[in-house]
Amino acid sequence: MKTGAEIKFDKVVKDGFHEILKPLGFKKRANNFYLKLDTLGQIINIQKSSFGNKDNIRFTINTGIFVPEYWLAFYNYSDKGLPDYPTEPECLIRKRIGNLRNQHDTWYDIQERTDEQQLIAEMRKNLADFILPYFNRLNCTEKVLQELDDANMVLTPLGKLIIYGELKKIDKAKREYEGFLNDKNSNPHFLMRVREYGQKYGLDK
Repeated sequence: MKTGAEIKFDKVVKDGFHEILKPLGFKKRANNFYLKLDTLGQIINIQKSSFGNKDNIRFTINTGIFVPEYWLAFYNYSDKGLPDYPTEPECLIRKRIGNLRNQHDTWYDIQERTDEQQLIAEMRKNLADFILPYFNRLNCTEKVLQELDDANMVLTPLGKLIIYGELKKIDKAKREYEGFLNDKNSNPHFLMRVREYGQKYGLDK
């Protein structure tokens, strides 16, 4: 049997997210929402804190931009092709709601006495004012490339090198490649991977 906090959390997910995102084409799986576009995907993940419990639920909102070329080059270990429903950690670009709101890392609390209607309104505001406008700015590959040039993003260390290489932006890939090779703090194992990608994209010529 669910606790009062769990019931309220489910209602926040349903009324604060699903009711808004479903008409826009987002598919829901557990506490994740995924929209597949022509050349990329957009993901919203509602992450519960591991420090919470059934009576005190803490959560934050993660967003991700899924770029197929990046996933195929970095995550396709078993050569199975693209996932039908990728996850937020597999995304090229990842941002939390606190980052999108230009504030500190932001978490929300739900207990039995929480006013869930107030939280639902806050989640709808997060979508309308921050997440969906951000997604609208990054709805095609060219806009993603521009964002990579303009901003410091939460990427895997090799993210820019790989996506520039995969999309044949060789000058930019070479800049990333040489930056890694010139970094005296890089460990040998990491540099070995860098050189593998450099060889793949012809950057070591």
